[in-house]
Amino acid sequence: MSYSQALRSIIATPSLLSSKKHLFLLSHMRANTSLMGHLLGSHKQINGYYEMHIGYYSLKSLMRQKILYSQEHSIKQNSVYMFDKVLHNEHHISERIQKHPKSHFLISIRAPEFTIPSIVSLYQKINPSHEFATPEFAAAYYCQRLELLADIASVKNFNYLYFDADAIKSKPTLTLQRISQFLGLETTLSTKYEKMHNTGREKAGDSSSSLLKGEIIQSELMPVPVPYAESQYFKHCQNTYNSVRILLDSKAQQSVLL
Repeated sequence: MSYSQALRSIIATPSLLSSKKHLFLLSHMRANTSLMGHLLGSHKQINGYYEMHIGYYSLKSLMRQKILYSQEHSIKQNSVYMFDKVLHNEHHISERIQKHPKSHFLISIRAPEFTIPSIVSLYQKINPSHEFATPEFAAAYYCQRLELLADIASVKNFNYLYFDADAIKSKPTLTLQRISQFLGLETTLSTKYEKMHNTGREKAGDSSSSLLKGEIIQSELMPVPVPYAESQYFKHCQNTYNSVRILLDSKAQQSVLL
């Protein structure tokens, strides 16, 4: 985005100059992040609900986020937060952004026995030639992402709330209460959410019909068979998940565990 484009956006939408806090959900693909984004984005104090596919390197990146969002959506009156979810290592979060007083973070991961098959199934449907349509490459993405999340969480004086990704479905009330308190929201996040402009669209998050229900369907985790459970790459995923989950929980200000 050029300087002139940014200036035109600010002139057209002066509210972009109003100070906002920035809320980030750091996670990985197929970890209930579209559902979480809709729950957050339906709150009157939060703008945003989908993955914007941008990095955050400096304070200019925070303004860029507001400008890009405002090109498709109105900024809510009296809102407090701008939200984005970051699910890929190529979308960098700098240490300066991590420690900025207006930055607030949620971190969430999901067990590999649920995540890897879900990634593979998704890509076999939308792009069978993509490397993520194979479990080996999906597992590599997953492990690399968890390892980077561990590095991010290990930055000194970095504050965040950690929650197990499936807690939003198995413990929705508790999870939403903890997140609402952590963010200092005036009202608790609801288990119901709005259907947004990009809901169900590809490249904006979960495009399945389940997201169109408009509310959390509470459910318990059920064991699922994984045909490659004995492979070395999947065992590596399990070990990575176990160690990273312990680290994320230990360094979090607050946690919601299954």
